[in-house]
Amino acid sequence: MIQEQIEDDVTLFWDIDDIIRETRYKKTFLEANLLCDPRVKRFERKPKPRSKRIWLAGPTKETIKNIIMNEWN
Repeated sequence: MIQEQIEDDVTLFWDIDDIIRETRYKKTFLEANLLCDPRVKRFERKPKPRSKRIWLAGPTKETIKNIIMNEWN
């Protein structure tokens, strides 16, 4: 628990590989079911048009957790 809290403080942004590692879902599943959700998209940033997408780690984690726990059967 303390280690998780320390890691959250250190990790400011996630890329797609971080989200895959944290959720254990494949990229195609994430794209189709979570990353397209407006509540998650609002934390997505791209520094330049052809750049890698990143998400603000803390709020994205909480949003994904809420979607899975409250909307999935």
